[in-house]
Amino acid sequence: MTSRKLIYSVLILVVFYVATHISSWIPPQYRSDYGFSYMIWMLTIAACWPLLGKRLFSITGLSSSARVGVLWGLVFVSPMLLGFALSDAPAQFAPSLLVTKALLPGFLEELMFRGFLVGMLIRVAGWRLLPAALINAVVFGIGHWFQGATVTEALMASVFTGIGGLWFAWLFVVWQHNLWLVVTLHTVMNACWVTWQVDTTAVGDQFANLLRLSTIILSVVLTLLLQRRRTTTDLECK
Repeated sequence: MTSRKLIYSVLILVVFYVATHISSWIPPQYRSDYGFSYMIWMLTIAACWPLLGKRLFSITGLSSSARVGVLWGLVFVSPMLLGFALSDAPAQFAPSLLVTKALLPGFLEELMFRGFLVGMLIRVAGWRLLPAALINAVVFGIGHWFQGATVTEALMASVFTGIGGLWFAWLFVVWQHNLWLVVTLHTVMNACWVTWQVDTTAVGDQFANLLRLSTIILSVVLTLLLQRRRTTTDLECK
């Protein structure tokens, strides 16, 4: 790694660490309990504009095709949607919870963890996918430690979300930094958790995890098939 890339790497990691931890450093009486962290994340992204300009939208995936991302995201998450809809699990439609527990986290967590962290490390600092995805998965998992009431529950929540972070990062990069794909997946999966009252943590029960695993497998298989088809087509055109 060149000295320039090392400086970029350190700068990106430091900025990310500060942005995702600054809310815990400020006394509660000086900040609102809800939305403060998200506001800091948005300001962090906006602060990159003077340095990167329009490249910022490409790096974070904001300029990617929303139509393609949302469409394939819905295809990938269909096992969960259909599975819960056809089950006898009690459903509760709560618009306020869907916004605070699904829509906002789905968009802003993907923007910060995949769009900013993974995108910056790969396209600015020159990292490869695997190390960028791994460090993203570790910090994403640790960030959900608070969900557990016991050490075991906290560890399980961190492991599940860490694996999810690794999966989201892989899809984000393989789909040419399409932020809207992972936003759709994250949002709809959270919405399923809220609507069908699966669990207060990311762990879930056996049925929910079976549906989640089906979604992961479907997304990986279809992505690899589409990538293989695209590679074959490109070779035939040469």
